[in-house]
Amino acid sequence: MPLLGEIKIFAGNFAPVGWAFCDGSLLPISENDTLYNLIGTAFGGDGQQTFALPNLQSRVPMHQDAGHLFADAGGSESVILMSNHVPAHSHPVTISAFIPALGENPGPLLSPDNNYPAVTAGNMVYSTTTQGDRLKPLTVAPITPPDVNNNTFMMTVQPSAWAGQPKENRQPYLAVNFIISLFGEYPVPG
Repeated sequence: MPLLGEIKIFAGNFAPVGWAFCDGSLLPISENDTLYNLIGTAFGGDGQQTFALPNLQSRVPMHQDAGHLFADAGGSESVILMSNHVPAHSHPVTISAFIPALGENPGPLLSPDNNYPAVTAGNMVYSTTTQGDRLKPLTVAPITPPDVNNNTFMMTVQPSAWAGQPKENRQPYLAVNFIISLFGEYPVPG
């Protein structure tokens, strides 16, 4: 025999006889006075005619403690994040670069302005070769710009792109039914 007010997880899609879903339903005190005597209006109701069952729909139960008193409810399924929730900040980023060369000429320049990637053996990675030379058969070779490869840079994160958008706030879940015993042995404090 279950304890009166005992809550169980139930895999069925109905509440068995003597049990009710933990869905916040209002029950008449006159027909359920023993259960009312146990839980009172902790979960709702007017205390004159009705009292409410716990509502565990879309909720995760937790044991009470000093910061979470009996029958307290809190949290939300989603939250609207604003830029002040995650202020702009920086992260170190390591960047490696690979640029294919587009010709056979060495690159005497560092600037890409009016130039194109070229085969290089030194610090210069761009060639000033004329437009006609760019159309010659290509030799593709890796180029590693000396000022980029495997260096650490700072990247600034701007949260404004997602600010004001709802964000899922739930832990992974599996929906089942919680049921509460309407009848049973009256629990004796230990």
